[in-house]
Amino acid sequence: MKKLLFALAAGFALAAAYIAYPLLTVWTIREAVRTSNAPYIEAKLEWPTVRETLRQSMLEYAIGPTPVVAPGARGPTVGLWQRIKNGISRRAVDNMIESYVTPEGLPQLFGVRQFYRENISGEQAAIDAMPWNERVIGFWKRVKRAEFHSPTVFEIEMADRNDPTRHYVGLLKLRGIEWKLTELRLRTVPATPSL
Repeated sequence: MKKLLFALAAGFALAAAYIAYPLLTVWTIREAVRTSNAPYIEAKLEWPTVRETLRQSMLEYAIGPTPVVAPGARGPTVGLWQRIKNGISRRAVDNMIESYVTPEGLPQLFGVRQFYRENISGEQAAIDAMPWNERVIGFWKRVKRAEFHSPTVFEIEMADRNDPTRHYVGLLKLRGIEWKLTELRLRTVPATPSL
């Protein structure tokens, strides 16, 4: 009987660790960006697919969704001014992805927000004084969805701390014995009306 209880406890502990591991990976990636740990960021992201999926979602965020056109049908006509805006938006998104979606660039983006908090809004001192367990609670509150698509594919959707209508959707895949972020998308959700 003791062996059976031990096996059940060990199985439960392994299952809990397996479920918690991708969430822990997302948390450590976030902390690595916050602390500018470029080697860890480099190791935990699959950069080509992360850049491409982020580029696609940011273009949709910037210029709107691409209309679906049936084969052989003509798409909607786009005016000159809209084509110019779309071209500028594409170039701006491409430049931002190339410059900042790197192990060194992500902490720089975080640093811009941190500079704003330290020098303009004054809220950085409160964030720095926050113990790790409160940061974890804040992190967990922003998680909107976390699910396994298969034993080796995990997806998480989180709300932005400053804009609850902006969500980040990350896809992690199990590579060997570690989870890696393979896709990152930006998604806009409608604001929930306040009562």
